[in-house]
Amino acid sequence: MALIAPLTPQTAAKSPQRTGHAAVIINPSKFTRPDHYRKFRSDVERLIVQHGWDTPTWLPTTSATKGTAEARAALSAGVDLVVVAGGDGTVRTVAEELAGSGTPLAILPSGTGNLLARNLSVPLHDLDAAITMALEGTSKSVDVGWLDVDYDGDGVYDDTFAFMVMAGAGFDAAIMAGADPVLKARLGPTAYMLSGARALAHQRSDGSVLSDGVEVMSNRSHGFVVGNCGSLTMGLQLMPDADPSDGVLDAVVLLPNTLMDWIRAGWSVLKRSRRTHRLLPRFRSRRLEYRSADAQQVEVDGDVIGTARRVRARVQRAGLIVRSSPSA
Repeated sequence: MALIAPLTPQTAAKSPQRTGHAAVIINPSKFTRPDHYRKFRSDVERLIVQHGWDTPTWLPTTSATKGTAEARAALSAGVDLVVVAGGDGTVRTVAEELAGSGTPLAILPSGTGNLLARNLSVPLHDLDAAITMALEGTSKSVDVGWLDVDYDGDGVYDDTFAFMVMAGAGFDAAIMAGADPVLKARLGPTAYMLSGARALAHQRSDGSVLSDGVEVMSNRSHGFVVGNCGSLTMGLQLMPDADPSDGVLDAVVLLPNTLMDWIRAGWSVLKRSRRTHRLLPRFRSRRLEYRSADAQQVEVDGDVIGTARRVRARVQRAGLIVRSSPSA
């Protein structure tokens, strides 16, 4: 792990709202040109200092660490704020380490989806405004979702991953897996639409959904999506009742079979209907479990983590402090 500046704990307590020491965890892969990366760092550092904060500590991620080691280093140093400059995957990884720590997280959006940033009303294309929110915005406690993964379906959960926005098994994960990184850089969210068109060939599988241990659905489906937040790109609401601060998770089961089914289900999302569609039944619970007869691809906040026959989502209420706008 390469540390750009030495990490030193603060010797005096400072108000995190107005002044302090921030660590900036940055994903260099989001910058296609070195001069863009250097300018971004220079601009961020200048703006942070202008707000009266110390010169920040820079912690670039690597393909090996992905933000885990950097978040742990920031916590060990006792910084007042951890700022993440990266996409949903980097934010998720850092949030996984910060959960329960009491150290607030702020986002400088640098990815394709930026779904958590959107749900927190973080400015996506105004660096000055995003930094102002990071340093002076409202501190808000939000829930953290945790996905336990049973790869073989034998009842033994092998891995656990945090998610801040959504996790899914089946069609949703196939979209994430099929989105070409080059197209994502060039086309943004459109790359996911193209991948989604290809993923329509995803085969339905027998499966069941359990809410707090009780089976609430058994049907053939294209999979399961569970959310801590409900907003997608372009203002679309897959789970309009989802609230990252309500202590429960929301889920949708994907039942469309024919192309016309997909069109009907898609139209209900496009028109932002709050009514539950028969092809997209919704559930709310503190713990939701999805079991599939066939191994399904699984994703957490856009990161595909493998295939599994069983996943269990649970909520850690108010597990993370984030910077957001007062209205978020």
